[in-house]
Amino acid sequence: MDELNLIMFKTYDIRTKAEAMDEKRTNRLMRALARYMLDIAKTKTVVIARDARLSAPAFMEAAIDVFTNSGLDVIADPLQSSTCLFYFTCLQHLDAAGVMITASHNPESYIGIKLVAPGMKPVAMGSGLEAIKKNYEEDAFTPSCSKGRLVLACMRDSYIAYSMQLAGVKRNSLKGLSVCAEFLSGSGGYEVVAALQEAGADICARHFIPDGRFLYGDPNPIVEASIAPVRHMIGNGAFNLGFCFDGDGDRMDVMSSDGNQIAPGFNMAVLVPYILDLYGSARSGTCFSEKAWNPQFYTDVKSIPSALIAIAQRGVGVNIIRNGHSFIKTKLKEHFSDQFLAAVEETAHYYMNYPVDIHDMSKGFIATENTLFFALLTCRAFLEHPKEYEKAMQLQKSFFREREWSLYFENVSDKMQEVLDDVEAAMVQRGAKIIKTMRDGADLDAVLMRFGLPETFDACSKLSYEWWQIVQRISRSEDAITRWEVVASSAEKCKEINDAIREIADTYIASGCAHY
Repeated sequence: MDELNLIMFKTYDIRTKAEAMDEKRTNRLMRALARYMLDIAKTKTVVIARDARLSAPAFMEAAIDVFTNSGLDVIADPLQSSTCLFYFTCLQHLDAAGVMITASHNPESYIGIKLVAPGMKPVAMGSGLEAIKKNYEEDAFTPSCSKGRLVLACMRDSYIAYSMQLAGVKRNSLKGLSVCAEFLSGSGGYEVVAALQEAGADICARHFIPDGRFLYGDPNPIVEASIAPVRHMIGNGAFNLGFCFDGDGDRMDVMSSDGNQIAPGFNMAVLVPYILDLYGSARSGTCFSEKAWNPQFYTDVKSIPSALIAIAQRGVGVNIIRNGHSFIKTKLKEHFSDQFLAAVEETAHYYMNYPVDIHDMSKGFIATENTLFFALLTCRAFLEHPKEYEKAMQLQKSFFREREWSLYFENVSDKMQEVLDDVEAAMVQRGAKIIKTMRDGADLDAVLMRFGLPETFDACSKLSYEWWQIVQRISRSEDAITRWEVVASSAEKCKEINDAIREIADTYIASGCAHY
């Protein structure tokens, strides 16, 4: 670890082991943030929230102390908060910047910060985070002679009301629906349980008391050891649907009544008509009111081909986008006038351009995340169109997937790119088509390799008899990790391709520079 812990500045946020942030480093970081808010973001107000991790309260105390002493007014909820509740609070204070203290799905030993500038503009490398890093290195900031105010704010009730109204879910409108939700001791349980109870659903809430020790497993729905118990419970119970949320509540894995995941792309395909209906009433007052109706969705590089076709068949354009919450929200905002409405990642993140005011959509839209809205909308869609979810599960049986797995390197080095290059070369020899850019020319920050598949998908696309797809990438939120995901038309082909990748990865393990 370097003296200043500069590796905590990732591509899209700040993330590090909590043990690496002593009081001196923490205060130095908060001074760097305060300088950014005042000098670059040009704001006098900051919204601050935190998740359940044990190291978060000390971070929050330091932030409030440094920010107010810098002359910034602070709007804070001192209790545990989901990231989506934090975003909603920022939506009500668009002139403020925002600091969410969280390490998302990472184990309890991690801490981090997600940032937004005024107007809820994501702060990442290339859009402000590099300036914060520079401030941190320089540590040249003088406290203000006038102290800022601390204002306490808890917007849970408003967040629940907004999300229910936007999803078209009313009191008792979900009566008859049985839901099992696993929160993995994260911070998003209150709003989900409260909203589903008000809507009349029969809800079984597991580990919804926030506990930063995460005693029941890493707060990550992709970790099988963490979700195996609830998967078994749903599969052997009388539940219509299941949900698994991550540590800060901005990821939502959906499970069918047999305990198997409904892949996010398939869930989004069912939800598309509801989302289009939301914009129907708003089109007359939006920036695309003069254009022919041609709605567009983003789907991430790991999206399953048959799910892409299912989404396109709902009457929207399908556009592949790189992973990364800040990047996706920036693109949604940037292309809203071109009718880019929503996005989905296979890591179970859902995004949308949300109205600032439900009652007056002419006030504009903000690209952000609201997992409660998507959970409620999923429940409503299941209750109203259960056959659509049956079709989705049947489609899922038509392919085979090896969910994303990782190769961990001993340190960040050129060996990480080398293994990716080796895999790409091997797949080109097998006839793979290589895709590295989005349709608008932006870098995917990943390599998408396809065999027997078209480069782009629309409602008329067909899958060949034999096909496979690989996505490989370097993690931008964790240190020294490369990742692969394989999906194919048959179990044999999926295993063959996955084994070929592992054979290459094994050579790096044998050399002592990496491990599984």
